[in-house]
Amino acid sequence: MKIINQATFNCDYEIFPRVARLSTPTLFEVRGLGIETALTPGKRYILRMIGQEENNSSVLLDISDWKKYDGVEAVADSSGVLRFTYSFSREQIYTLRLASVGGNNDWVPLGDLRIFCAKDDLYYRTPLRGNTHCHVCPSVDGHEDPFLAAAMYRKAGFDFLTITDHHLIDGSKLAIEAAKKIPNDLTLFYGEEVHVPNAYIHAVNVGAVFPGGIGLDRWYHNNESACLEEVRQIASKAKGLPDGVEPMDYAFRKWIADRIHEYGGVAIMAHPFWEWDAHNTRDDVFRYFAKEKIYDGAEILHGQEPGCRDANMQVAFWNDMRTEGIFISPLGADDAHRRNYRWDYESCFNQVFSVVFAKENSLHGFAEALENGYTAAVETYENAPEHVIGTYRMTKFVIFLLDQYYPQHDELCFEEGRLMRDAYLGDKEASDLLQMLNGRVRRYTERFFGRI
Repeated sequence: MKIINQATFNCDYEIFPRVARLSTPTLFEVRGLGIETALTPGKRYILRMIGQEENNSSVLLDISDWKKYDGVEAVADSSGVLRFTYSFSREQIYTLRLASVGGNNDWVPLGDLRIFCAKDDLYYRTPLRGNTHCHVCPSVDGHEDPFLAAAMYRKAGFDFLTITDHHLIDGSKLAIEAAKKIPNDLTLFYGEEVHVPNAYIHAVNVGAVFPGGIGLDRWYHNNESACLEEVRQIASKAKGLPDGVEPMDYAFRKWIADRIHEYGGVAIMAHPFWEWDAHNTRDDVFRYFAKEKIYDGAEILHGQEPGCRDANMQVAFWNDMRTEGIFISPLGADDAHRRNYRWDYESCFNQVFSVVFAKENSLHGFAEALENGYTAAVETYENAPEHVIGTYRMTKFVIFLLDQYYPQHDELCFEEGRLMRDAYLGDKEASDLLQMLNGRVRRYTERFFGRI
């Protein structure tokens, strides 16, 4: 197993919480990890608060001087823990430079801690790593048992997952039913990749289940005459469509989104520029649907294509739309057809994902976050740094979390995901251990965000 990368200083010291509310006094605790970096009881320490967006060289008109930043002093208690209270005045990443005070009152830097200060609207949301587009064995081109695939995602650090087989919600249903018998904290949504009227349209349905326990794709084909008439009605009423938006194409895509919403789901535009002879979605169609907010989100990053050139164009197009005042919540999806740790045409597993800042880990929480723009798309390929797509505000928080939150979060998820697999395959000991471990990830998150 490859050990998850940690920021160097996080291996020597820890601070909790690591997220603070803006303009609110927050009580922090700092301690050394192990005998080499233990803080000395009774010794005086200094912390300087360096705002990432506020280099003081512009105030000093000279090179930045860390000793002139604001900060606090604290004395380590009998167990070697520093406790101090501080209130941050700007939403951003802060470096807390820790230094000991020597006999001549000289400052000896020990290293840098990182915290994030967030406004209330962001502070009270939880960052959820998730995937809303992947395939398993019920899919015509998918592989692996649905719950075993879900366990792999949990093992990799995912908080929510939607399995989206072509034309079917069956894979997602099988995973959800299996999960009811196995203790775990991975949230699973019903889902499918919709291809109505045929394979030229790709859309993702998250959460909507139609009468009879089927997905939208099968619902359409079971009721094709009535559904097709609804589509034609939409096309006949479509007035003033931009050049490049063909009425029936518009009508089918809108009908898909409308029906998903009608049955309580979330509608996502799948890989708009994936190349199948030509782009899966015309530029004009992508722009118009984003402008009119017909879909809830769009896959701006996705797996599949070598080099992901189409994803690069989606990113550029998304940024161009923002300059035009058009916004659609960005998502990342691996579109994996099998789970393994080596990239091939069928698997970008754990290399593309979304971070969704939600008020709760539920379908309602996911939908609300998309509606209000609290998402970012992330890709991280082997031997390469993470690449985050989102607004500046979402991006800087995700970058902080990738360094400070997810390494420990993912280690805890790994333990749970491995036991989920074993319990599903009949290991009673694994099931008992899951009962004991249940809630560890959630408790770590509460501690990280200072909610306990």
